Amino acid sequence: MNAEHDAPSVRPRGLRLVVQLLGFVIGCGLVVWCIKRALATGGDGLTALRHADPRMVAALLGSTLVSLICSGFTFRAMARPIRRFGVVEMQAINLMASLFNYAPVRLGLALRCAFHWRVDGLRTAQLAAWIAAVAIVTLGTVLSAAAAGLVQFPMGRTELTLGPLWFALFGAFLVAGTALTLLIGRAPMLRRFLKGAERVLVDRRALIEGLAWRTVDLAAWAVRMWAAAAIVGVTLHPAQAVLLASIAILGAGFPLGRIGYREMLVATVAPHVIGAGATPEQLDALTASMALLESAGEAALSIPLGLAGAAWCFYALRRASRTAPTDGGTP
Repeated sequence: MNAEHDAPSVRPRGLRLVVQLLGFVIGCGLVVWCIKRALATGGDGLTALRHADPRMVAALLGSTLVSLICSGFTFRAMARPIRRFGVVEMQAINLMASLFNYAPVRLGLALRCAFHWRVDGLRTAQLAAWIAAVAIVTLGTVLSAAAAGLVQFPMGRTELTLGPLWFALFGAFLVAGTALTLLIGRAPMLRRFLKGAERVLVDRRALIEGLAWRTVDLAAWAVRMWAAAAIVGVTLHPAQAVLLASIAILGAGFPLGRIGYREMLVATVAPHVIGAGATPEQLDALTASMALLESAGEAALSIPLGLAGAAWCFYALRRASRTAPTDGGTP
């Protein structure tokens, strides 16, 4: 196999680059929209930051750290069928990718793939299957959690609750999603295309472990959402925090960029989820402040830790450059 043709592209070209840059500009505009919305009634939500309970700030940052670690372990678990990675290596790469995903073209994903191709010798098919598997367990967890809450309304509930019914529904949706993934992973056409890399989609242990890490990750996002809400003066019930965390994760994975879309989704959906306790204008301002603070709480750790991860990856690449070039295959 020719490594030059198998190498993942780091630099988007042509129309794709224009679309990504336009998406970034739109995302920045959405952040400005959230800030204006937060300041619409005098900025009471933002003013509350100066008087924040230190315990809530600790919860905000602590849950962010847990989330970042869980994300790294999710990637490590899903990679196991094709390659075993060390904990430090995978955490460093994940932190580096998290940092560069703030870039206009979601550079983190491209750099992650390029690193594993160059240093670990993974083929494009392996990288594609691995990233797809991580996306599947992420979407499976998030959509299962959202559905477990929302399906309660047609069942006669008047408000979201995080009780036995929610956990039963969440588990049922996860089992159904896992069964569907295993079925798709065994498709003959997929096997011909991925040439063995489909193992990441049919390995039950990897799927279960990935779903477990993503579930803890979702819980950490919910804690961060709850802490951000408490700081700006909004009361969230656990089920509401989980639903808004699910919305935030979906927004963070938006293909056109990480900045703006997540904050817009949370600020738009949150007033309908909470639905009481203030005038509509006050609620809009407070939930916009909550959305911005939740996102900022993640960035407060993602950026410095991402710089440390990027430094580790840089030295790993330098070490790899001193060895014989890879042929793009897996040892």
